[in-house]
Amino acid sequence: MSYAEFLAVFLAIPVVAGVWVTRGMGRSLAFTLAGISLLALIYTAPWDNLIVLNGVWFYGPHRVAGVILGHIPLEEYVFYVLQVIMTGTLTAALLRRR
Repeated sequence: MSYAEFLAVFLAIPVVAGVWVTRGMGRSLAFTLAGISLLALIYTAPWDNLIVLNGVWFYGPHRVAGVILGHIPLEEYVFYVLQVIMTGTLTAALLRRR
């Protein structure tokens, strides 16, 4: 399974469902999740790049699209953003039910 396939199955589907469930919550949620996504990118990317650079883990070249930013593939950056959106919409949906 490629990293893109993993993202499609395990994150894109829940993200689409989460966005659909929270569609009436307005722009505030979207701006909040965009801000948290940006913070996740700023905080996580340097750390992730360092551990790949130091050989702690790697991404198999046959598993990624080949677009490398720093030392990590584009899919890893997409993972950060999708993870924030998935957990953010789930949290918003659960809090709305209260």
